[in-house]
Amino acid sequence: MAPENKTKKRILIVDDESIIRMLLSEVLSEAGYEVEISGDGIEAMERLKNRAGYDLIVLDVNMPKIDGINFCRQAVKDFPEIKKRFLFTTGYVSNDALAFFKENSCNYITKPFKMQDLLSRISAMLAKEETSARGDNGPKEGMERRAEERFHWTAYCQVFEERIYKTTPLIAKTQDISRNGVKIRYVGEMLPPGSDANIHIMNLNLRRAAKIMWAKAINELDTVAGLKFMEPIQLPAGVASAVSP
Repeated sequence: MAPENKTKKRILIVDDESIIRMLLSEVLSEAGYEVEISGDGIEAMERLKNRAGYDLIVLDVNMPKIDGINFCRQAVKDFPEIKKRFLFTTGYVSNDALAFFKENSCNYITKPFKMQDLLSRISAMLAKEETSARGDNGPKEGMERRAEERFHWTAYCQVFEERIYKTTPLIAKTQDISRNGVKIRYVGEMLPPGSDANIHIMNLNLRRAAKIMWAKAINELDTVAGLKFMEPIQLPAGVASAVSP
């Protein structure tokens, strides 16, 4: 699915394996991104110095000359604004790499990965960066926010992105529910606002097509999101405490 942004997002791919560079370049270009590639950290650093800023850098960890982590350190030192724009790829997460990722709240994906998983991760990161740049802190009154009565309802649920039940679901917990939507909390990146999803609330045996209306990171691990049901649901009999709209 191509990004809906009027201006194409610019992505730099840094990987010493030419096959991976070309494959990622082709996939991301077809997805609607403007893509540039570099075969090592030195070449990538020159691109950073000579070109306007990139919206995202997909960066291999294990490379000759300059490995991905040291490249990231140097790049952030020279260009602090790109600190949150790195998506690392690696076939093996060493203890040192894991410590760096945790210390700097880095995003990473392990090889081999599915292209759809990579695209979803990129979309979520770009949406989060855009939200932060606008200074958004959550849903806006009269827009994504549900103005109807909501009820406390905590239950485990599965969220399938792009409404494909065969994909690996995101495990989440509902926070509140109404006839037309639900707020969920989960560990992971922000779901892209405006994207389609299927939600399965297990203890209700309820499945509904939905749309991601908003998402917000509340700490380094947890995210909350609001989903709008494509069709209203029958509220569970056990709901009790109302949540003010």
